[in-house]
Amino acid sequence: MSRLGIIAEYNPFHNGHKYLLDEAINRTGADCSIALMSGNFLQRGNPAIADKYSRAEAAVLGGIDIVFELPVIYATGSAKDFANGAVYILEKTKAIDYLAFGVEDDNIDLFSRIADILVQEPEHYKESLNKYLTKGLSFPMASEKALKTILGEQISGIIEKPNNILAISYITALKRYNSRIMPVLIKRSDSGYHSLNTDGNLCSATAIRNAIADGEDISRFVPPKTTEPYKEFIQKALPEEAWLTPFLASRIIYDRNLPEEVSGFNKVMDMTPELLSRLRKAPLPITYVELEDYLKTKNLTMTRVSRVLLHLILGIINEDRDLAMHNGFSDYLNLLALNQKSSQVIKEISEKSELKIISKKSTYKPSTRLGERLWQLDKLSTDLYNQMVYQNTKLRLRSEITSSVRTVNNK
Repeated sequence: MSRLGIIAEYNPFHNGHKYLLDEAINRTGADCSIALMSGNFLQRGNPAIADKYSRAEAAVLGGIDIVFELPVIYATGSAKDFANGAVYILEKTKAIDYLAFGVEDDNIDLFSRIADILVQEPEHYKESLNKYLTKGLSFPMASEKALKTILGEQISGIIEKPNNILAISYITALKRYNSRIMPVLIKRSDSGYHSLNTDGNLCSATAIRNAIADGEDISRFVPPKTTEPYKEFIQKALPEEAWLTPFLASRIIYDRNLPEEVSGFNKVMDMTPELLSRLRKAPLPITYVELEDYLKTKNLTMTRVSRVLLHLILGIINEDRDLAMHNGFSDYLNLLALNQKSSQVIKEISEKSELKIISKKSTYKPSTRLGERLWQLDKLSTDLYNQMVYQNTKLRLRSEITSSVRTVNNK
């Protein structure tokens, strides 16, 4: 039996995801598909359109066999952190043979060459990287320019695209950890990651979210029945970053009234000196969206700012990433949903994996410092999401420890 891994957000699961799944299975002959899915908050630092259990159930209705959660520290991390955490967790399951992901350009040879440089970090790459960093460029921009000095302009227009960036990060992680998992690149068949085009039945998740917000019918963009688990959400206003304003404001107000030497803002994961300085000078009162605009600069992208603000609210600090990197990234797999026929696979993973599968949330007790901290953050992010949703929609969601795995019968 061979198994296919997919790292995803499924925000929401749509026809493009179904296409990638079917194409990957056709190419690999995999018997089982296992998704590692972001939870209630996503890589851009924004809340998902529905809670993670509902989105996981939708993915199983769309054809995925098993959905585990990607811990929030990785789900809301940079492309490097996102990929490193996800790939290493999949490797530790000892159950994944292939990793499939979408790309704008299907060029495995070039992606592999870029990944080799990022893993090996030859001296000429490091010298070029440091040169651009000293000029004040952000790390992603400096790395891009350093890569161009080695590989030339052939990589222009390739390494700037969102899915290509993640693809290179995945391949780099696979190489870094000497993984036996084989990458499977699937060229995207829609009009792009951020495209708002809704022609035909394949479009981006961004376009689908906009269509939901505008009250449009999205049935032609998603597999049948996949919106059922979160129909209550799409009948109301969708969660948005603006809903985080009171939580962020309370953190900033508290920090403003502390002596600077005891403030913890400098420890927040991905915080930079420039961002910290601007954050402390931001005018109050202010909304979440206004603060994002205020903090964004040439070298601080909106996505970077959004991630840092979410990390600030959740209390995710650099020490958390260090703890994870030096202790195997995770101790557990939080099971969110599965196809009824996949219970045997769960049993096999439980027997072979280095990770504890959490099926009954209320009884799980972490056995290590890493597991305790990651579980604390995952529970915290769920509580934050639930409170935010309740305040704005009156939908009352279950806490992490009272939630249960969604089991789907796809017969």
